[in-house]
Amino acid sequence: MSTGSAARKQFVSINKRKFAKLKLSMSLDYIFGRATSTKLKLDEMGYEYSRKTGRLRYVVDPTDKRVLFSFRANGSIAPTVNGAKLLLSHKKLKRLSERPRFAVTVLNGVGDFVANGKTVFCKHVVSCHKSLRAGEDVVVLNEEGKLLAVGKSVLPCQLMKQFKRGVAVKVREGIKSQNGTVPFV
Repeated sequence: MSTGSAARKQFVSINKRKFAKLKLSMSLDYIFGRATSTKLKLDEMGYEYSRKTGRLRYVVDPTDKRVLFSFRANGSIAPTVNGAKLLLSHKKLKRLSERPRFAVTVLNGVGDFVANGKTVFCKHVVSCHKSLRAGEDVVVLNEEGKLLAVGKSVLPCQLMKQFKRGVAVKVREGIKSQNGTVPFV
């Protein structure tokens, strides 16, 4: 290998890493609220790419190699339980009014079921942000503000509170069902 091609590979990897940080930063700010990415240490995170397409697939914690976020084919980003812990580590969660926009709060009595990866039903929802829409990635918290699971909302907030039947959040990963190394989409 010539020195020119080695330098070109190094330049490409530097640009790829800069692009990955920029994409992660913009996605976090767009989906989870302004300035979310400024509270995270993006330089310290690892980035994994698809072997076939070369696209960014996962954001990995460099210390323990756990997947924090996975990028979907449509460009959105899905947090794992570890990624949700990282997102929520800078938030005050004790009062319901302080909860982030992407949080759904459920009754304490169903916390164990949700933590094991079970579905959240409308009758168990205590609160959610009024701008929450169907199909958004959310974190599920109990009434004390402890993280239970991550998933995707099935209904908008107004319907979650109004309905007494039906699925509110389809849980993707609970804190007791997580393995952290096998990514999901």
